[in-house]
Amino acid sequence: MKNTKYGGRRMGNYYFSIEKSTRDSGNYIVYEWKNGVSKKIFENFGKPYGGLKEARQKIGEHLQKSGHTLNKVFEHQTIIHDRKNNPSKKGWTVEEYLIGVPEEANKKSRLIQ
Repeated sequence: MKNTKYGGRRMGNYYFSIEKSTRDSGNYIVYEWKNGVSKKIFENFGKPYGGLKEARQKIGEHLQKSGHTLNKVFEHQTIIHDRKNNPSKKGWTVEEYLIGVPEEANKKSRLIQ
């Protein structure tokens, strides 16, 4: 287990992946990964705008239904299969997943308003 930016701990063998076949498709599939075994928890087809945010929110809903607190941190990786380099896993709180954007972006949007 590793320390996170939130001061908590996270498990390396439990995370989520948000997968998309191409950059232009609006098809998102969310998998929950436990010890190398995946389970599909959400899929949305034909939503090129807002689909990624909705996929993140579904992760938050899934975690909340599983009894996790809002400040607990989990990891996800967004994978676009036609992209050469996909970013590494990111740690977000359950609350950030429910909002659909990381806390830093949420703070910036509040400052702009």
